[in-house]
Amino acid sequence: MDRLIVLASRALVLLCSAALVLMMLQVTLDVAGKYLFDQPIAGSEAIVASYYMVAIVFLPLAWVEVCGESIVVELLYNIASKPIRVIMAASGTAATVICYGFLAWFLWAPAMHAYQIGEFDSSTWNVITWPARFLLPLGLGLGAIVALLQLLRIVTGRPPLHHGIIDDVTDLPEQV
Repeated sequence: MDRLIVLASRALVLLCSAALVLMMLQVTLDVAGKYLFDQPIAGSEAIVASYYMVAIVFLPLAWVEVCGESIVVELLYNIASKPIRVIMAASGTAATVICYGFLAWFLWAPAMHAYQIGEFDSSTWNVITWPARFLLPLGLGLGAIVALLQLLRIVTGRPPLHHGIIDDVTDLPEQV
């Protein structure tokens, strides 16, 4: 199961990377079209805001959790004893599970509603936006699952999930 979660997280990062490259190309072409040919790409703002930016922010959340690279404040962590560090790590990870899980659950209903009504943005061009609504619960949901697995590993004393990029597990930073 760990391998499947890591692969799914990696797939979402690849989608995020593709969205980043596509956004860069589209914005460049849109600006070039606007200033060189007086012909910008219709609906570009809606596509960038609805698809690319959402994908770039929410799809890599699970990968961030797999790598153990979420933002942490280590003001007291480094001077605490090992049992206290375990409690701190478990508490922070539990808060992550709760926040990601709640947001994924909360955002599922608006995504389904957008799908049912066929939501689109008609500001400059009719851009179908309902598929982008599912990127939020997808990224947050998988992030919650990964954080839950990491929490179980912290509580049971097992090493954190390994993302497979660093060959030697001893090269991984200590998380607890």
